[in-house]
Amino acid sequence: MWPRSLDLISQSLPLSTGLARMADLVREHMGVDRCDILLYDRATEELVQQVDRSTDHPAEIRLPRGVGLTGLAASDQRTICVPQMARDLRSVERTGDVDYHSIIAVPIVEQEELIGVCALQTEAVRHFTGDEVAFLENTICALLVLMVTTARTREDLERRNAQIQALNELGQAMNSGLGLDESLELIAARAAEALGAKGSAIRLFVADGTLALATLHSQSAEGIDSTYEKRIADLVAVTGEPILIDDLRTDEEPQVLGSSLLCVPLVLEESVVGTLTLLDKITTDRRDRRIFTDDDVNTLFALSSQIAAEIEDIRLTKRLQELVRTEQKQGKQLRTLYDRSRALLESISDGLLAVDDNGVVLEANSVARHLLGHSQGDLEGRGIADFIDDKPPIMTWVSRGEQFSSRVITLKAATGRVAAMANLQPFHDDTRGPVGAVLTFREMSEVGRLVNRVIGVERTFVFDDILGESPAIQQSKELARVAAGTASNILIGGETGTGKEVFAQAIHNASAFADGPFLAVNCAALPRDLIESELFGYVEGAFTGASRKGRLGKFELASGGSLFLDEIGDVPPEVQVKLLRVLQEKAIVRVGGDRTIPVDCRLIAATNRNLHRAVAEGGFRQDLLYRLDVISIDLPPVRERTGDLPLFIDRFIRIHAERNHKVVEGIEPEALRLLADYDWPGNVREVENVIEHAVALARGRLITIADLPVALSRTALPRTDPGRDGLAGARLAFETAQERLYLEALKEGGGDVPRAAQLLGVSRATLYRRLRKHGLTEEVPRVRYENRN
Repeated sequence: MWPRSLDLISQSLPLSTGLARMADLVREHMGVDRCDILLYDRATEELVQQVDRSTDHPAEIRLPRGVGLTGLAASDQRTICVPQMARDLRSVERTGDVDYHSIIAVPIVEQEELIGVCALQTEAVRHFTGDEVAFLENTICALLVLMVTTARTREDLERRNAQIQALNELGQAMNSGLGLDESLELIAARAAEALGAKGSAIRLFVADGTLALATLHSQSAEGIDSTYEKRIADLVAVTGEPILIDDLRTDEEPQVLGSSLLCVPLVLEESVVGTLTLLDKITTDRRDRRIFTDDDVNTLFALSSQIAAEIEDIRLTKRLQELVRTEQKQGKQLRTLYDRSRALLESISDGLLAVDDNGVVLEANSVARHLLGHSQGDLEGRGIADFIDDKPPIMTWVSRGEQFSSRVITLKAATGRVAAMANLQPFHDDTRGPVGAVLTFREMSEVGRLVNRVIGVERTFVFDDILGESPAIQQSKELARVAAGTASNILIGGETGTGKEVFAQAIHNASAFADGPFLAVNCAALPRDLIESELFGYVEGAFTGASRKGRLGKFELASGGSLFLDEIGDVPPEVQVKLLRVLQEKAIVRVGGDRTIPVDCRLIAATNRNLHRAVAEGGFRQDLLYRLDVISIDLPPVRERTGDLPLFIDRFIRIHAERNHKVVEGIEPEALRLLADYDWPGNVREVENVIEHAVALARGRLITIADLPVALSRTALPRTDPGRDGLAGARLAFETAQERLYLEALKEGGGDVPRAAQLLGVSRATLYRRLRKHGLTEEVPRVRYENRN
């Protein structure tokens, strides 16, 4: 909300318009149904509604201070939060047909001086949190104070400038040599313009002693009824004193004149020679109310004196000097506002550069100076192209008045080129169009840390979590520890289910990249036509269905951390070429783009294939293998570390017994021997699946053979003694071997029966018949499911 609010405050908008748009921002950000911003009128001690954006035709609200929950927030200068207004007798905030239930009214205070109240209402019952209340009291109120003081200072300064201009033009009119009628018409118009009136009248005494209308000026199409004005002018001419009336309308005459009137005498040598009257005609609903002030009286006196005689030039000069001093005071106030704006800029956690329409740097906060390695003086006054590299250039966006978000740019810092994520928000002038922009940016490594908190893999594994006492696994762990201390690429090999991602996470958590994100990509799971955009990202319009803003790839998102590419052997050849370039140049080019984006992440790849054989067969690039295989770690299968099997079984029993709220303490020796006889083609993952199955079916404290999957007992080779069992034992061993052969063929074929039949050299019908004979038909969908997952 900060950039949009600051951009809104920086625009030269009328106060009511600015508050209307700010109310929209607050209502949208807080998720409420109604937002009212009321300013305090000290003259009437009322809160005057400035904005109601919940309807197309808002009605004005004038609420006495201390009345209702909103008025109470103003009188007590404290936040009032009521979840159910219907139960609060103090509440009067019921508007139209809408039934609002909850309200929070926050006083807008500047140096213990009440400026107004920001009131939020919801149709549903809502309990605002402490963080939401603090956000409204601290952030929103600070923005509203800044907007109100800025607008009032600007309006006052504009009014002062208009007065000075009108006084100068009035002096020129008096010396223009025009006739009396022309001069009076010009004077009346200038007087109305100087004080923002919608009408003016000048009356002069004529020879017969009557006060005659000399000229009448009006900016309203409805004209001016001079009857009432003449009565006031006659009274001023008699008393010689000015008259200021706040509201001329009555119940009997609602259309008479306007909301206020100011009439002063024209005096020459202590004699009244005429009157000058200013009128402000308004609509009957009073939304455009204009009340003259004492300051307006003084200004009009200065005008009337110059009209009455040229000897009042001295008095006019004095008035001009007062206006100059006022301008100096306003300048100091503007400087204070500038200092506050600087404080707001410095509170932003991103780097920020503000530029004009020529790309010249106007402002830079401390974060930007730190990232770019330059002082404030080095940045201001220089072109933004000196510090930002982008295609198309930043100036293309600025000159068109276009914005972008989440775009990767390159910072040309003093220490070198740095990738950053950037947003650009232009600001416009009503007449000139784009007059500049605000660029905010954050280093990609910081973005990566944020991304990891949102979409990154949970990095739960460290080396101590890896079970195993066998020499093979201990050797792999030791090599992985050494590799973690380097920045080199790592290739982890091993069969499916041996724990390659566990090792990758342990390496990441023990490396210098541990504070960065850990992103994992299964290359085999991605469609061939999507893997390139997933890894490298794409630009706007790169292909049909692409996001309008483009998308970051995993290499960019993993900046400052580790990227784990599992099943690297399944990467298509055309993507292998681009992957090789990334490893060589440490930079990527998005799909559909032509801009090189530097990346800084550690690559860990894994495969269950023999990549050297794939190179020999032409399925994998040899130069890419050299880049990946800087440090090679091979993970042994479970069948080569059967001594570690009890460790796995014990851990998985504890995990799944707790998850299923069951009391299972171990496994019977016979069941353990059966598991030891199995060769575990699915390795550790299959061990966990089997134990999860057994724990779910276990009826006692120990897992039995009956609790194990039927397919496992069929494929595990029985320990038979042919000499003791004779023909029966041999037949059992033969049938068991056949069942195992068919299951292995199914696994090798991914659960596809025709493919398994081809591997066995038999017809599909023959294999189906043998599967039915051995009761293995139900294993087909299970094997297919396990292969996919």
